[in-house]
Amino acid sequence: MQVTYIGLSEYFQRCIPKAKRKGYFLIISLIARYSDAQDLYEKLEKDWASLNDLTGDKILFVFSTPKARKRASFFHIPGKEPYEGVMCPFIELLNGRGVEDNNGSFEFQYGGYNKIDWKQRHSQTITEFAMNYNILEKEIPCLFLYDLIGNRYKVIPVGQSTDIYVMIKAMVEEIAEYRKKCVNIEGQLEKYRKIEEYYCLYEKLENEAEKENSKQCVAIRKVLREVQSYKEVKDDIFDSRIKKDLKRIGQWKRQYFSSFEKDDANKKHYLELKKKEQNIENEFNSIWDNLENVIKERGRERRENSKVTILHDLLSACVKLQSNSTYFAISENQRNDFVRDLLKMAKYDVIDQTRRGISSTEKCAGEVDILIEEDGSPVTIIEALNLDSLNTHYLDRHIDKIYRYDTVGNMFNIILSYVSVSNFSKFCEKYFKHIKEHQYLYPLLSADDSFRVENFPYSDIRVMKTVHNRNGCDTVLYHVCVLIRQ
Repeated sequence: MQVTYIGLSEYFQRCIPKAKRKGYFLIISLIARYSDAQDLYEKLEKDWASLNDLTGDKILFVFSTPKARKRASFFHIPGKEPYEGVMCPFIELLNGRGVEDNNGSFEFQYGGYNKIDWKQRHSQTITEFAMNYNILEKEIPCLFLYDLIGNRYKVIPVGQSTDIYVMIKAMVEEIAEYRKKCVNIEGQLEKYRKIEEYYCLYEKLENEAEKENSKQCVAIRKVLREVQSYKEVKDDIFDSRIKKDLKRIGQWKRQYFSSFEKDDANKKHYLELKKKEQNIENEFNSIWDNLENVIKERGRERRENSKVTILHDLLSACVKLQSNSTYFAISENQRNDFVRDLLKMAKYDVIDQTRRGISSTEKCAGEVDILIEEDGSPVTIIEALNLDSLNTHYLDRHIDKIYRYDTVGNMFNIILSYVSVSNFSKFCEKYFKHIKEHQYLYPLLSADDSFRVENFPYSDIRVMKTVHNRNGCDTVLYHVCVLIRQ
């Protein structure tokens, strides 16, 4: 076997031209140090199928792993045996089939695999990559975006609490409209493909002609400006590639470009399409320049819409809880664990039993049952309790507790009651009467005893809503009562 190791920087140098030839327009790569990569890689594995569907066949997703992978990306050396090449053991590819030539497991191909300190190698290759692409240490871990069309890159830092799937989804959604327009305009320009090739070759020769005043450059200029023919100046041209190009451009001009130039309507249509193409390109440049702000704005939009989505997904978890006999006679914490795990599967950044705010003794931080965050910032607190009757004292303690734990003023919080009673309807009537009369930390503005959540017309789950004035802002407390069979 003749397989050698390459680092991330050299890998990208080889990967970029292959990705271009395969028709990709963007590479997204996760760059992380060893300690960060462990957790981030685990998150990526959970979202692998979703990312694969999201990125499609035009975005190549590449990321560095915290250790050598069994199926590392392998580049075959042209003209050599199939097993002769170079390998980057830290690279995984999503949608990369055909970009790399993978010829078996890494351990089998790389001699002395078990004797190498791969943690140190990983750190070294990340450092080299950061230096080559001017990435600051404080920006790692980050998403590295390479625009294969514009040959430019962008670095977007990510935190441990960042949902990488959501971040990439925001990028892809923002770029999707641009790609749709691109595909449309490319289809219309296909009939002018040979004209495009002619213009490209002409520009290439023109650039060559302007380099200096040598005999060769003067000869190129004379041919392009039709002062003399290629045959008349060919002895002044020493570069065989330029000779070949000048012959081709003469042939193309005779075959189709001359007739195109004389067809004013056709030429006008082509120029209009080129103008549209340029406008689309300008639009993408604007998207590219503002990508970080776009992602932040999407985050704000998600937070504004989060009341409906979180409540919807919480009720979905409660429906599953109701149907699982394991949780009929069990502790509040065990039920919370079940709900929390389902919310995590729904892509929420969920933290349970977090020490936060002020406890009932007002001497130390209290424990939050479930906290949902986004990009490290709190979105809502879910405070849960078991009730086998309307124990108003116990309920009041939990209502007051949620406001002590909410130290910033969330747009909404949720009281989740696991209710085991014989008459659920009567319980809910008493519950609503009590929450209308309760003396809240923040003044009650309104109360709704039958708040409707779309697609949840169930009689054994009741949602009530109280609105409060917190320092001049309206905040919501949802009261979710779930009947659990005994």
